[in-house]
Amino acid sequence: MKYNIKGTKNTPEIKILAIEDVKITQSKGLVYLQGYANTKNRADRYGDIPTPYHAKRDYVYELKEFRKNPVLLIDHVNRIDHLAGSVIEIKEDEKGLFFKALFSTSSHPTVAHARHIYREGHAKGISIAGRFHYEDYNNPQHLTLAEIFEISLVAIPADPESLATASEEKQEEEKSCRLKYREELQKEIGDWIKSIK
Repeated sequence: MKYNIKGTKNTPEIKILAIEDVKITQSKGLVYLQGYANTKNRADRYGDIPTPYHAKRDYVYELKEFRKNPVLLIDHVNRIDHLAGSVIEIKEDEKGLFFKALFSTSSHPTVAHARHIYREGHAKGISIAGRFHYEDYNNPQHLTLAEIFEISLVAIPADPESLATASEEKQEEEKSCRLKYREELQKEIGDWIKSIK
């Protein structure tokens, strides 16, 4: 009997979930997002229970492909203008799939908007996409292996009590960093124009 698999490399299965234990921090003008993209041993909104299948392995999440290109996308759109940043840390622990991501400082409207609404606490959702295996014939709802291909920001609510928001002081710090970057860029462009005259 063949076990059930959902998703392929070209058309991965998508699970839109609430981020667990989410925390948003800001340091030196950079915005970080961290939390659990998936938790183990309890049913998710799809009725799946991520559970190690000890007959084959002691873990649920296969991260080999993801680590080659650990991008943080927006709404699973595989385009540069929907690249929100990078996942800088990802690991499976007893609770589930923990990740930490760094938002891009891009001023592109899509990216800037995503960074802003997550920082403010309006957006709280995360989504994983990949190939999902259900190998336990006795417990067909057990998600025994999740090959993670990408992680996306999505507009799905999470526990509002678990979300940190940026203070006004930190928002001013980010504004100051953007202004400094703009000034440096304008000087660089000015120098370049002078050099070609």
